[in-house]
Amino acid sequence: MSTQERLNELAKTKREYEEIRKKEWDAYLVRVEESQIVKKQKKQADSIEKSKLADNVKKEVGDLPICNNQESPYYVRKNPTTGFEEKITFTDYIRRHVMAKFNYPEFAMDYELEGRVLVQFYIDKEGNPQIKEANGPKNGLILEEEAIRIIKSLPTAIPATCDGKPINIMFAIPITFQMQE
Repeated sequence: MSTQERLNELAKTKREYEEIRKKEWDAYLVRVEESQIVKKQKKQADSIEKSKLADNVKKEVGDLPICNNQESPYYVRKNPTTGFEEKITFTDYIRRHVMAKFNYPEFAMDYELEGRVLVQFYIDKEGNPQIKEANGPKNGLILEEEAIRIIKSLPTAIPATCDGKPINIMFAIPITFQMQE
C-alpha cells in the first residue's frame, strides 16, 4: 500500500470517527432538551400545586412546630482503634462520601463537559436521601445524573429530629466537575 493510499485510508477513518462523535453529541443534546422540558413541566406543576395550597398555608402557619431541641442527621460508625461507636456529622460524612463515590463520566471527559452541579435533596424521616432537583451547567445533564447517583448512594442516616421526633430536612450540595489540565 502506497503512502498516499495509507493517508487516504487514515482520512476516511478520521471522517468516520468524527461522524460517530457528532451523532453521539447530537443524541446527547436531544436527551438534554428532553430533560429541560421535563424540568419545566415539573416546575409548572409545582407552581400550580403551590398556588392551590396558598390559602391552606396561611391557615396552618400557626400550627408549624417550633423546635426547642433540633438535631441534624448523623451517622454512627465503630472506631477501628477503640472499638467504640462514634457519631459523624452529616456534613462531614457527605464530604467524604462525595470524594469516595465521585466518578467523572467518560462521556463528559470525551466531550470536555465541566461545571458545578447543585443537588437539592432532603433526608426523610427514615434517614434516606430523596432528590428534589439537580442543576448543572449548560448541556451538563450527564454531570447532573452523576451528582444524583452520588447522593442516592448515601446510606441510611439517623434522621434529623425536632424535640425527639424524626423530621425531613433539606440540603443543597455543590459538586464540581473539573478536568485536570
